[in-house]
Amino acid sequence: MKRPLASQRFFRFAAYFVALLLFFFNSPQIPTADAASSRFHEEPVSIQSQDLKLAGTLLVPDTPGQHPAVVMVHGSSSSDREKYRGEAEMFAKSGIAALIYDKRPDGFSKSRGGDRSYQILSEDVVAAVQALRSRADIAPSAVGLWGISEGAWVASLAASEPNSHVAFLITVGAAGVQPVQQQSWQLVNRLHDQGVTSASMIRSVTRHGLQLAVSAGLFAEATYDPLPAFSSLQQPVLAIWGDKDRVEPALESSRNIQHALEQAGNKHAVIRFFPDAGHLLRLSLDGTTQTDEFAPGYSEAMTSWVHQVVQGNAPRSSVIGAAPQQEHLSPAGIGQLSWYHSAWVQLGAALLLLAIFGTFLLGSLVRALRKRGSKQPNDRRSGYSLLLAGSTTVATFGFLAYFGFLMSSGAKHLDPLLFDRTLIWGLLQLSSFIALAAAVLLGCSLWRSLVTDRSPVGREKERIWLMIGGILFVPWALYWQLLIP
Repeated sequence: MKRPLASQRFFRFAAYFVALLLFFFNSPQIPTADAASSRFHEEPVSIQSQDLKLAGTLLVPDTPGQHPAVVMVHGSSSSDREKYRGEAEMFAKSGIAALIYDKRPDGFSKSRGGDRSYQILSEDVVAAVQALRSRADIAPSAVGLWGISEGAWVASLAASEPNSHVAFLITVGAAGVQPVQQQSWQLVNRLHDQGVTSASMIRSVTRHGLQLAVSAGLFAEATYDPLPAFSSLQQPVLAIWGDKDRVEPALESSRNIQHALEQAGNKHAVIRFFPDAGHLLRLSLDGTTQTDEFAPGYSEAMTSWVHQVVQGNAPRSSVIGAAPQQEHLSPAGIGQLSWYHSAWVQLGAALLLLAIFGTFLLGSLVRALRKRGSKQPNDRRSGYSLLLAGSTTVATFGFLAYFGFLMSSGAKHLDPLLFDRTLIWGLLQLSSFIALAAAVLLGCSLWRSLVTDRSPVGREKERIWLMIGGILFVPWALYWQLLIP
């Protein structure tokens, strides 16, 4: 039998080689940590936390074996588990099980009032961790937390519990300052973004207004300090911020949280910033409006980090990305209240003013109706009294109504504007200055009557009360910045 010629052997070898390449590129690939779990399934779960049962959904990768897992912790403006389905699917598709659950309803609505307690919320999170650790398809030593915004405080508090068994922590948009401090900083940005730059209006709304809410008990957990929880964490931490965050002071927060983690001696704390991303890590050019698209690399940064951690290769502490710029600092010490910040003092003073001047205006109306048709000599002193009573009533009542609207709406709708402030605020300030001028004129008139003309005090009793009201109005209006241009 003849042996194949060399050329025939070469072509036969080449054909085998090409066939092998075609088989390799068209055959199923060996799964990797990132590609294996592109498919996943969902299971309804129930979390027993104290005497409350929370419903949830567990997204489980379809690959065999035990999986690392993450519990998704709610921010302040959400309670439905579906809020974080997008992020949960990021983890599930990369081989990491993700639990989303419905937040407990009592006292935890979008309002910051009620029986809000980060400690209670953290107990729910720990209960969720224990529920996952008990499953056969979850690696009990690889269950961690993901918390966004306020959820970062709750998650860090849960992770700091001695027996929480939390393996790692991811925070997104965490504030490293007190809630009232963060809220004030956000309100300043919200006013600026709508064209309000008046220092008096901004200070009244973003400082004194929040202090009134704290004093009245309308801002639960207002002075919670998030740093002690971070300063006790030994688990690997990935802290993420968008550089266009207008809700949390990202630069301050990242530095404060990094310092707290360093104090804990944590050697595996990664600080990461994403460009052109807002508070929720969606794409945003200005931080005010965000798209539905996540920042490029956000998913990969979290999932690859988790895989490194659970494989025992947690990255060393570092800062990744350019630190965001911050136009202004959050107001430190805003939660420290003095007696004059008290809601009882401020609202009591406003009600007293309305009582004094409202009574006078009502009495003046009754007298005018009784004397209707009769000719009365012009009385300049009565004109000053009416001007003071009318302008003060407008300024005081108008302020209470407008201020209530601003605080209840979160100062989100402020049109129309008058120069650097809203038109309504400008009119309230105008009324306040008219009241101040009327008080000065009435005071001079009253002085001449009592001292120069020696009129009996009893005859001037009504105007004396008005003058007392005018004197009381000045410090009240100064405090609320109505007499500050």
